[in-house]
Amino acid sequence: MPPKKKGKGKKGKKGKKGKKGGKGGDEAGAGGGEVTASEPNEKETMLKNELEKITKELENAKKNVEDLRKENEWLQQEAQKVRVESHEYMSYMEKKTTKRQTTIITLSDHNKQEIRNIQLQREVMEEEFNERENELKNLYLEKQNLLTKTTQELGELGSYKKLQTEQTKSIQNLEKEIQKLRSKHSETIQQLKAQFLKDKRRYQEDSENNINTLQREANKKAIMSLTSHTNSIKTENRQLRKELLELIRKTRALQEHKAELEDQRRQLLREQQYSDDLKKLRTTRQHKVFKSFGLLGESEGDGDEASETKSRSASSGS
Repeated sequence: MPPKKKGKGKKGKKGKKGKKGGKGGDEAGAGGGEVTASEPNEKETMLKNELEKITKELENAKKNVEDLRKENEWLQQEAQKVRVESHEYMSYMEKKTTKRQTTIITLSDHNKQEIRNIQLQREVMEEEFNERENELKNLYLEKQNLLTKTTQELGELGSYKKLQTEQTKSIQNLEKEIQKLRSKHSETIQQLKAQFLKDKRRYQEDSENNINTLQREANKKAIMSLTSHTNSIKTENRQLRKELLELIRKTRALQEHKAELEDQRRQLLREQQYSDDLKKLRTTRQHKVFKSFGLLGESEGDGDEASETKSRSASSGS
């Protein structure tokens, strides 16, 4: 922009001088006219510079958009790879979960085997109890028979009452022993059932804890693997971007160097053509001088002119 304030200041000072002498006022008016006339030229220059700047920014923005588009395509390809790897990982996790379920089924089979063993033990104990009960029943029957005989004998002999009392006590003791065996057998069965249920709950809790632990570890490893892979992709992307920018810079430098070499080649060709033209011009002038002095024949002059014409046509064709 033109310095308007300075122009006004000068005009004011010159105006004061104009009061003293009219000549100073006329010079101030002429100076103000020059400032207003130069203003449109400076504005046009500024607008042209601004237009060039905006054009360059637009070209840079287009280049950045193209680079970002290519980078976006590459990132989409990488995202597709990550999705494929995630799918493979999910397949791996499904296989691992199936393996864990197989382990749980194996534990269930083990528990079933334990139940069968307990049932076998129970059957054995019941058989032993039945055998013992049969033995006691047989003994009881024997004692009853003996008691009957004794009663008969006591009926006959009063002296055997004491023996009857002892036999009755013995029978009562045997009955008490049978009751104790039955209660002990029931307690043993209840203890076995309680122990089995306790072991079953413990096995189930251990299995669930192991499964949860394995699942947490697998999820943690999966997150770490995905994070590491993502970071490596980002690092590789930055490295490739740097390499791409370096290649672009080298390509531009080579193109500029190529353009310079082309300019030099064209310049050399022009200089060569100029040198050939000078030589031909000198030769033609020499022939004309020799001809004017009669040193060359007409046939030679005509031949020189023909050769000169051929050389000119050849140079113009090249």
